[in-house]
Amino acid sequence: MRKEDVTHEYLKRHIREYVNKGDDISDETFKKIFEEIKHSRLIVAGNLSGDDISITTVKTPKGRVGLLFTDMDEYRKVFPDFEVEAHVHLFSVYKEFIEISEMAGYFINVAGEPFVLPREIIEMFEEIPVPDHCDDVAYTSKELKQLKDSIDNCELEEFIKNPQNAYDYEELFERISSSTLLTLMVCKNDLADIGENGVIRLDETHPQGSLFIEENCGIYTTVYTSEEKISDVDLPLNKFSQIIDFSYMVNFTLNSDFDGIIINPRSDNIILSRDMLLDYSPIVEMLCFDARLNTTTLYMFPVEA
Repeated sequence: MRKEDVTHEYLKRHIREYVNKGDDISDETFKKIFEEIKHSRLIVAGNLSGDDISITTVKTPKGRVGLLFTDMDEYRKVFPDFEVEAHVHLFSVYKEFIEISEMAGYFINVAGEPFVLPREIIEMFEEIPVPDHCDDVAYTSKELKQLKDSIDNCELEEFIKNPQNAYDYEELFERISSSTLLTLMVCKNDLADIGENGVIRLDETHPQGSLFIEENCGIYTTVYTSEEKISDVDLPLNKFSQIIDFSYMVNFTLNSDFDGIIINPRSDNIILSRDMLLDYSPIVEMLCFDARLNTTTLYMFPVEA
């Protein structure tokens, strides 16, 4: 993700409430701050990749703390002339760095509405599974194509159509864990000709499809129970399906500061709000993470018009 595209409106909103209310802040808001941080892509003043690792710190009574920012506007308040490099990382990178450093923690938005994140709190954060594109455990492209062609999510579809199940999220995620779900990729060009046996590999040598984002009273990623449900989305673009690891899609949605996920937009239209995804993210990670789906973001399949 480009640092210019990084936003954390939800995190900033909760920090603002913390700054304004102090000790009167609710436990729920405090919990949301840490869940938002856990699923963030914050900007660092410095560099935490490669051989040249450095980070800008400030001195506090508890020791030196590193500077992190929710967006480039906050970064420019401290470095208006860009005298220190700005880089974007998942919060897991900052957690790993604190474990090998002597820093006392991080300062988020030091020149705005600041929030101190102590080392002892950071060390309590649980790891978030992320795809590592490890071919040793992942499905092959052939296996993914077979998996896509054999999708049968009838039980899940019946569950989400029943209004009595509207708020039974734990059961929903249990059913999702035993389902194969898709997302929608789009492209101006018809990429079918570059595919092999109905599979298009997305790498540096081929044109890239873009993830379809639903913008309707918010910004949502989308998930589908079948290619037929994808066909319900009418777009002037070429459409491609992609198998997803649902826990990865949840983390991507939260990392990107989106408002939630919609299951089967334009048909069932099941909205999973950001707040709900934050609350249930530990359950989603436990139930839905599948290392065999590590490489699914590298492949997509043409959807017939």
